[in-house]
Amino acid sequence: MIRPGLRAALPCLLGLAAQAQAPLLQDGAAALRQARLDWTLGQAPLEPSSLPSFEVGWGGADSGGAYVPLVGGEGLGHGTRGWGLGIQGRYTTGGWGFAATVLGLRDQGRTTGVLQRALVGFQFNSGGRITLEQSPLGWGSGLNGGPLLGDAARPFPRVTLAFAPLELFRSVWRLEAFEGRLERTPAVPEWSLDRPARLAAQAAGLGLERPTLGGGLLQVSFGMDLEVSLGTLKLSGGQDAGGQTAPQQSNLIQSLAELRLRLPALAHLVGARGASVTASRVGARSGGPPSLVPARDSGGLQLVWDRWDLGLEVAGAAPRATFSAPPPTYLAGFSTRGDALGAAFGDATTTRTLALGLPLFLEGRGRLQVVRATAHQDDPSGPGGWFLQGDAQWRTPTGRLGASVGSRRNELPGAPPRWGWSCSLFQAFRVF
Repeated sequence: MIRPGLRAALPCLLGLAAQAQAPLLQDGAAALRQARLDWTLGQAPLEPSSLPSFEVGWGGADSGGAYVPLVGGEGLGHGTRGWGLGIQGRYTTGGWGFAATVLGLRDQGRTTGVLQRALVGFQFNSGGRITLEQSPLGWGSGLNGGPLLGDAARPFPRVTLAFAPLELFRSVWRLEAFEGRLERTPAVPEWSLDRPARLAAQAAGLGLERPTLGGGLLQVSFGMDLEVSLGTLKLSGGQDAGGQTAPQQSNLIQSLAELRLRLPALAHLVGARGASVTASRVGARSGGPPSLVPARDSGGLQLVWDRWDLGLEVAGAAPRATFSAPPPTYLAGFSTRGDALGAAFGDATTTRTLALGLPLFLEGRGRLQVVRATAHQDDPSGPGGWFLQGDAQWRTPTGRLGASVGSRRNELPGAPPRWGWSCSLFQAFRVF
């Protein structure tokens, strides 16, 4: 049987086939979202099955028009496109866990094999673990993805070390650290400020390739109702087109401070099973030690009933900074395959978000998310826009069916609005 520590540490890949209702393509993001709801309810995630699991299915993802991220999409629509077959399996024995999701997608006349998620991990008796994995991370709480690391981008390969929980002064301390590598030539995102200048620098060979991304997250729980998180990410290493090694002053650093608080009195007042609020601050700088200045602040409210849940969130934009980094530099910033590693709309956009989880016909589950986004006048997506995403999942006699569809309307000064869309769909069949 899987040890409790392994269950708590690896929710994105182990036990998904037994209990998740999300499309197979987005199981990792669904597990992160369920963990956030479980925290609001004050309960531990469900124990995954220790039995082996194997699923096959058909589906894919696509997009068109203006750039539209899929919240919780794990890179689908942009970083991962095409239609084809998928295979997902897991196996656990003793303290070991193995899992993988492999896709074969055809797009524009080409068939590509994609390792969407993977894991090889070992859980020690003490509760610590070490894993080689490629799965989404939720560092920080946010309706559009964690402000430091979220689930909108395709996961990247990394080695993760998590220490055993430590009880100290009536609190529980948890520490996790990782080091991974992004793709060889990171794409400059469509939503990047100063994108023409960044593309010109990339064409001149001034962008750093195969960067290393590392970080650490410390979480401290005080009783059942309060949790404080401190985290940092560092983008470093790599070489430019001429083979020049990245100088230390090119390092990009992001830092997070977050507080989560359960509110049982508010839950009782509105007849909910759980209620919580979140406040976070993310700071970014080039080189030097971590700092929370300049900062992007956000705050949110989560309510959970028996079959419904409601989330509200406001996240500000980071202060405007002109692109002037000396070469070589990381032209794509904290992104992979054109999608933000943190919140789905990037840190230069102010977002006001409403998310509603609801039951659907035939015992399905649905989710609607509406975002009002505002940005700088020179933002490539325009200074304002609306985003709507719908998710739906059903169990079937032979497996499960799920879909996500996102649409975005960008308001451009002196020009007609621009529309974009993205979607994913998957039908999975359970083999055992």
